[in-house]
Amino acid sequence: MNAALDMAAYNARVPAVSGPLTLQDARDFALQYNIDIWIAALERKYQHELATQARLKMLPSLIVGIESTQRSRLNAASSQSLATGDESLVPSFSSVKRTDTWDVSATWNLLDFGISFLRARQQGNWLSIAAERERRVRQNITFEVTRAYWNAVTARESAIEAERISEEVARTLEKIGRQIDEKTLPEIDGLMREITLLSHQEELRRYKRLYLKDKTELATLIGLPPGAEITLAEVDLDEPVAPLAVNVAELELEALSSRPELFEKDLKEAIFHDEARVALAEMFPSLSLFWRHDRDRNRFLVFNEWNTAGLRAAWDLLAIPHQIRRREAVKLQTELIAKRRIAIAVGILTQLHLSLIDYDEAVERRALARTISDKRHALLVAIERTADAGKSHGGELLEHRMKYLRARAVYLTAHANLMVSRARLLNTIGRNPQTEEEEFSANEIVLPDPAQPVENPDETP
Repeated sequence: MNAALDMAAYNARVPAVSGPLTLQDARDFALQYNIDIWIAALERKYQHELATQARLKMLPSLIVGIESTQRSRLNAASSQSLATGDESLVPSFSSVKRTDTWDVSATWNLLDFGISFLRARQQGNWLSIAAERERRVRQNITFEVTRAYWNAVTARESAIEAERISEEVARTLEKIGRQIDEKTLPEIDGLMREITLLSHQEELRRYKRLYLKDKTELATLIGLPPGAEITLAEVDLDEPVAPLAVNVAELELEALSSRPELFEKDLKEAIFHDEARVALAEMFPSLSLFWRHDRDRNRFLVFNEWNTAGLRAAWDLLAIPHQIRRREAVKLQTELIAKRRIAIAVGILTQLHLSLIDYDEAVERRALARTISDKRHALLVAIERTADAGKSHGGELLEHRMKYLRARAVYLTAHANLMVSRARLLNTIGRNPQTEEEEFSANEIVLPDPAQPVENPDETP
């Protein structure tokens, strides 16, 4: 039952995608409908409710009580003289069988108020942690969508070219089969050529499978149900990619100032600081201010309404050793969180430098793959001219088309890797999702020139 309901609810929350999907469209769609972002947002809302609940707990207690009693007999009594032991007062009563009372009492425990204030502040920090986790989920999903989109776009071009070559391979196989049947081609030569062409056919099918796989992954990341069909917008994959200007020191500072994981550790440290304050506060006596208003309908009472106010104190002395050790443990936990934050910061800086290395390598790979692809294309065009002139056979032409397809696929993969490496760099420094045009406009990135001396080499970022 849950399986059917869950799938229906998931399908109902995501509208169909209309028109060709651009990269920015995919990002926007994912930020609105991705299931992981959806869950992170619900977690933040849940923490918001807990924070509101913790703030309301600071209010003093206000209790209204109503009581109505009925006795089977009157509450009558007599008195006896302490000196003589004789009855000094005949039996009498001063209350009725049925009594109706009500009261309103307010109590303000000063220690509980202080602890509730600290708990509310802790819960507010947990809400901020949930918001930071949601922000990181959004950043990661944006990066994953970018990666999947570029993979799908580049795989599509390879799949289209592979489909054209596959049709030519199928025609060639049919032609060779006829030649073998007509005895115009030796059987051994024909079978060897068929095996080669079938191997090409299997390789060509892999391009289509890769495209369908990448497109399915993209559809899932943007929040569409499994199997949903999407159409990708046309992208100029031969357009030159502008180089990035990277200032490593600024990027390091931005990463350490922007990554949600570090904010989360800051907030956890504040939470445990407040936990130590709670342990300290619970060592002190509990003071309560109280006020109560009573009303009794007993007609024998001279005053049917009265107020009561006072101060109440309680101190659990045997709990003090426990709270002392608890406070020491919380202080150690706070120190541990600070050390873990340092470890995360080191890991982030390592990720940043690895991302810069990957980007630099991706630039070089794309340039080299583009050169090889262009050379393969020029060679293919030259062979096509010789084939038109009758100086080469169709098998040689098909082989060179396969080689060009492989070289083109390598270039497209290198282009996708370059674009993904740019997105990974953004993700590593913790920038929030934004449009493609704004990716690096806020803080241009400049790679250092090895030939130039480093200013202030003794300073550590």
